[in-house]
Amino acid sequence: MTLEQALQLHRNGQLEAAEQGYRTCLEETPDSAATHHLLGVLLLQRGDPAAAEESIRSAIALASDEAQFHLSLGGVLMQRGDDDGARASFETALTLDPNSAEAHAVLGHLAMRDGDAADAEQRFRIGRRADEDDPLMLLGLGNVYLSRNDATGAVKYLSRAAELRPNDAVIQATLGQALFAQGTYGFAERALRNALELRPELSMARLFLARALLRQERIDEARDQFAALADSGRQPFGANMGLGDVAQKRGHFARAIKFYRRALAVDPAHGGAALACAACLERIGDLEDAVACLNNTLASMPQVEELRAPLLAQRDVLERAQGAERDMLAARAAS
Repeated sequence: MTLEQALQLHRNGQLEAAEQGYRTCLEETPDSAATHHLLGVLLLQRGDPAAAEESIRSAIALASDEAQFHLSLGGVLMQRGDDDGARASFETALTLDPNSAEAHAVLGHLAMRDGDAADAEQRFRIGRRADEDDPLMLLGLGNVYLSRNDATGAVKYLSRAAELRPNDAVIQATLGQALFAQGTYGFAERALRNALELRPELSMARLFLARALLRQERIDEARDQFAALADSGRQPFGANMGLGDVAQKRGHFARAIKFYRRALAVDPAHGGAALACAACLERIGDLEDAVACLNNTLASMPQVEELRAPLLAQRDVLERAQGAERDMLAARAAS
């Protein structure tokens, strides 16, 4: 079998036959860097990243100046959780091919993962000079704008990415989040449903779908989505917070408190959950527990004034209400 025949089998999705073809080629030409590389790519597809890494490193040992080999190695190392090694491989690829859009894109996404939006944006914009309509670059810029709470800017890039790659579930899900942030809940719902049709396991897409349905007052549908997340054990904070919001909208305050407390057990420092829980406790007349709920979250929160201010203000309101209630009871007892 020739390398071209094995590659065609690979392209047709006949992975087992392609692997055998590549191995046959290597028996005849063991120094073929291209064959080692293609075998490594196939092994990664077949779920064996350790063997894939070994094969791609063999290719690099034979032809270290091939940028694509270093890109492939970086992809394998990312899958194996070695972000530092992956970053080094992508940087090497860029040294060999400064116009590699793929290398710029992945390095940008790694920068976003590390919380460096400025570096990520620079990477994506440089990459767009090589390919202005590269979907990964557009996705990356959409994420940059989302991190800056600029939903309009995010939607611009993500809409274009979705046009170019409509069957990419991650792009559809990210577009849905941006449309949600923009307040266009119906359009967000459509993009999020598209994402879930492609990849039902995307729990973040399901969470935002549930939130979009709730914002459209489709309470029963929202509850079903939140409950599905809770039952699966995925997105536990968001699922319980959402179920609390559903219960509160229905006027079931005691039930809402139960779900808000579960959310706070996942993230004790979440101010929004604490305020929602305290509001429901106030509605059932339990001011003491409402104050305690806020105090518990304040004790877990960092000393950041803008985060703490809403909780402190609400605690003051509740403590004054408590004082007024005590004074009223004392007056009644005296009379």
